[in-house]
Amino acid sequence: MEQERLAALHEYRLRDTPPESELRAVLRVAATIAGVPSASLNLIDERWQYQLIRIGGAPVDCARSDSMCGVQFECGGFVHVPDTRLDPLYQHNPWVTGALGRLRFYASAPLITPRGHALGTLCVFDDEPHELGDRQRAQLTDLAGIVIAFFERRRQAWRNAELAASAQVKQQWSEILVDTVDTAVIACDQNYRVTLWNRAAREWHGRSGEDDQTRTDIARRFGLFEPDGVTPIPDDQLPLQVALRDGVVITGREMVIRPPDGREVHVLVNASPLPGPDGEPVGAVLAQSDVTADRLRSRLIEEARERLAAANVELERSNADLTNFAAAVGHDLIAPLAAVGGYLELLAGEGYPEASAGSAEVARMRDLIDGLLADALAARSSGSAADRR
Repeated sequence: MEQERLAALHEYRLRDTPPESELRAVLRVAATIAGVPSASLNLIDERWQYQLIRIGGAPVDCARSDSMCGVQFECGGFVHVPDTRLDPLYQHNPWVTGALGRLRFYASAPLITPRGHALGTLCVFDDEPHELGDRQRAQLTDLAGIVIAFFERRRQAWRNAELAASAQVKQQWSEILVDTVDTAVIACDQNYRVTLWNRAAREWHGRSGEDDQTRTDIARRFGLFEPDGVTPIPDDQLPLQVALRDGVVITGREMVIRPPDGREVHVLVNASPLPGPDGEPVGAVLAQSDVTADRLRSRLIEEARERLAAANVELERSNADLTNFAAAVGHDLIAPLAAVGGYLELLAGEGYPEASAGSAEVARMRDLIDGLLADALAARSSGSAADRR
């Protein structure tokens, strides 16, 4: 519990930048209400009491063990001691005995935070015995509440400033991070005004859209085309507008960006609405991924396939020509050989032994021609099968 109290005390940062001018007026009112010349705001940590502000004298710090406020400040109630010499809790305190002071009247209202932590006291005192009425006690208690409210406002101001600084740092880091990625990121608000246009978007479009106030003819001005690279995309079909207008997520929308320098960037676009606290879109964001290299690779592969198909057609035609040529040549050779063979057979029958040797040569020639024809037919069949594959 004490650790929580000390954490709360340090959270207000009162000793770092004490709000002296504002609280000095509160102490003057407190002294007036009590009818005494002195008042102070005391903060108490684990070892010391610090007089944050004091009127009727200079602030004096002391050990917590010597503090009059440290005796009962955590009880949460108003402390009223008309004559300190007669009170057993205070009569031996160094602020009473003369070691630190000779106080005879002492009263304090605890400074309790909304979470119930006692930070210290609003204290009024005098070197003469004195007594407060009920109304005075109530008014001093109210003043202590005002002091705490002031502390709370300061604490909240500190926190808001830190949150704002943290948010600014996060935003700066986010912008730096978004600028480092090789993806174009563009965002707009609910009025289609561009709120984010990162480095990749600037490079691909050849310009920034953050200062652009014209909401029509966007495709022409920013070079946005359908995948054919020729057809401009109508304004109402642009992914960012569709995502915001219809509240839908768009994925894999292909388009071409052609900036003023004439080069083309093929991109795949994902777009999404940005919902607000009530779920209604307050803007939209899109990301464009560069697929130019993929599209070039696909085009080269398709061109290679077309060239291969044309080569197969030419090979088929050549095979057909070769087969026809071989058949024609074979016919032109076989017919004369058949005649020669017939004559040789007649001569062999008439008793010419040399004719038999000639017949054998004719048979060998026919075998060679048959082999050539078979090879031509086989080549043609092989070419047709490869073309079918």
